[in-house]
Amino acid sequence: MAAHPSKLNDLTILTDTISLYTPPQTTTTTSPHHHDSQSTTSTEGPKLIILCAWFRARPKHIGKYTTTYRIKFPLARILVLDTQQRRLGPAIEVLQSAVVQKGEADFRGKVVLHAFSNGGSNTAVQLASAWHQLTETPLPLMGMVLDSCPGSDSLSLAAHAILLSFPRKHGWWVAVMVYFVVLPMMIAPKLLLGRRNVIEVLRAGLNDPALFAVERVARTYIYSKADLLVPFQVVEEHVAEAREKRYEVSSVGFEGSAHVAHVNDDGERYWYAVEEVVSGYGKKRVVGQK
Repeated sequence: MAAHPSKLNDLTILTDTISLYTPPQTTTTTSPHHHDSQSTTSTEGPKLIILCAWFRARPKHIGKYTTTYRIKFPLARILVLDTQQRRLGPAIEVLQSAVVQKGEADFRGKVVLHAFSNGGSNTAVQLASAWHQLTETPLPLMGMVLDSCPGSDSLSLAAHAILLSFPRKHGWWVAVMVYFVVLPMMIAPKLLLGRRNVIEVLRAGLNDPALFAVERVARTYIYSKADLLVPFQVVEEHVAEAREKRYEVSSVGFEGSAHVAHVNDDGERYWYAVEEVVSGYGKKRVVGQK
């Protein structure tokens, strides 16, 4: 489980796995195209930023992102999720309140989704699925950031990723749990029923036009060649698949940063890429790679 909402400053607890930051009323505005360390938004910026946390994310780590988002986009609400579809009701209600009413010139909500690792991107797909079941439309996004995801559908890599997410002192019992409980649960549906495993479903879901619209939704992948949990080749494969389906995609590759730690390697470059998703949606952009 990721950070408990009660341990994230200034966020209101909606459930034990969903929390919401609502900014104070303000009239301060700044150009959404201005890239500096301070506020970069105006009334043209996002109404809602959805953070889909990674597995076992700590409050201090999630807090780095919520704090920076609050500085850069002070008028936006921030929704932090660590949950699955059957518990997404409160998140759907927040999302509905941020969406531009049907019939207006811009049918999309001013919503940005930022997902971390397989855990966060799985939550994103579950959220999009719940929204589609309710509205029969894709998730109403203006931009999407995929940090350290999606991973490989290799079960051995998935098991390795789970093991590395736990402290070494818990290694023996976690290994037993992964290899004798988690892996059989992942393998059984495919062997017995011919169904795809959870990572295959996740990778397909992120490129499903029914869940995530193809047109006018900027998408940026942020990844690293040094990531031991999600190989960069696997992310680049998904980038290529997204482009084949006509998604508006850019990618930012780091050389030495660890899994979901790219912002620590070069924070300025990381947040520039994020701001480009917000300010450059609906336009063709190229974000440089290392």
